[in-house]
Amino acid sequence: MSRLIPLELPPAGGHPHHVLLRLPDSKPEQGPLPLLCLLDGQWTLPLLEESGHPALQHCAILSLGYQGERDQITRYRALDYTPPSPDGTLWEDPRVPQWQAGGAPAMIEQVRMALALAQSMEPALTRSRISLYGHSYAGLFVLYALSRQSLPIQHYLCASPSLWWRDPLIWTLLERVDKPVLVDILAGASEAWYPLSAQAAGPEGRKNGVPTLPTMQKLQAHLQAQGMQANLHVLPGAGHGHVLAQATLRALELACGAA
Repeated sequence: MSRLIPLELPPAGGHPHHVLLRLPDSKPEQGPLPLLCLLDGQWTLPLLEESGHPALQHCAILSLGYQGERDQITRYRALDYTPPSPDGTLWEDPRVPQWQAGGAPAMIEQVRMALALAQSMEPALTRSRISLYGHSYAGLFVLYALSRQSLPIQHYLCASPSLWWRDPLIWTLLERVDKPVLVDILAGASEAWYPLSAQAAGPEGRKNGVPTLPTMQKLQAHLQAQGMQANLHVLPGAGHGHVLAQATLRALELACGAA
């Protein structure tokens, strides 16, 4: 059993975020509960709830998600999870120019406010180890948050991060990281990158993709070279569409010390 507490935040980027704090009914046997901050909570929180994973009883979860139609949510994600232009302004998504992008700084503040509100509702969470988890575009945001080092995050979990997005932008941003933080990278063994988005390409355009696992291995080495504890977890047989469920459960285990 658990408690779900809705949290109200002011809108950012012209749209609201649906924020929930999930607390297990049972008290921790010792020490504070770890806190897992879930991006894309409209998808990731139901995945965890439906799994019935025993780690749910040993972890607090802060879910930040969206409400609305999938196409609308896709636009919100493209804005919220992507880095700004070099002059700090918004710009267009490289694969879908109709999507506005570059709103990650505002999303950083949303996460900060959500964490502060959760800790005010449950003061014991001020002593929690906080993990931040995201997949795909949200995984890119996790790396952007790592590059900023402005959130009280001790553990970064990125699943299939969109490293291709205006490459080499995120690599350049990560050069500024100078703390030995913990980073877990989750990737599907069968994932591939395509130059066109699924919406633009259609079924015929999503063939002969470029395997992305070597790039994830490069990311691990890049972070390790900067003194971070970077681990790569390869999910067997998983393509990009199947990674979300597997990686979200694995992230729960890693965040809650059940791995």
